[in-house]
Amino acid sequence: MFPVPKAEPVERAGHALKCPVCGHDKFWMKEAQLHTKVATLFRLEWLNPKGDCYVCEKCRHIDRV
Repeated sequence: MFPVPKAEPVERAGHALKCPVCGHDKFWMKEAQLHTKVATLFRLEWLNPKGDCYVCEKCRHIDRV
């Protein structure tokens, strides 16, 4: 099986991140490719920037920051 990442509290701009769905305060961090319509049209998704996504440990809601 895959190792389970450790969920941790996240602070952004001096504020603790809370899940907007369940209010939980621990998240797993994932990096995701951010797609745009133009890049997808020309199959150039790999040129788009990457962003941080935080997945709530409790309800699995994904929050992009």
